[in-house]
Amino acid sequence: MRYLLRFSLLIFILMVLYVSSSWSSHSVGEPELEAHPTWNRCCAEQDCVPQQVKIVGGEEAGKISVKVEGVQAKVNKWKLRPVPTRRTWVCYINPNGKIANENIRCILFPEKASTV
Repeated sequence: MRYLLRFSLLIFILMVLYVSSSWSSHSVGEPELEAHPTWNRCCAEQDCVPQQVKIVGGEEAGKISVKVEGVQAKVNKWKLRPVPTRRTWVCYINPNGKIANENIRCILFPEKASTV
């Protein structure tokens, strides 16, 4: 009986470790993107989501006017980063916060696209 209890506990611990490691990888089905250093830096907190982004204005004082899911905001130019992806990703400091420069860590866009 003791052996069975220990074996069950070991199996449970291994399952917990497996599940927690798969959560931390933040797999989005794009291996090239997931291996990219910008993805790892910007999305370390697993707070990047695919969203519609459109550039609506030129650079002014180091900021670019964009629309994220229809909400207009001015974001620091350096926050826009090309990455190997088919989608545009927005990484938030607070995923439940507003769409604003202060809450956007970075905007990742397809490096092979001519526009965002």
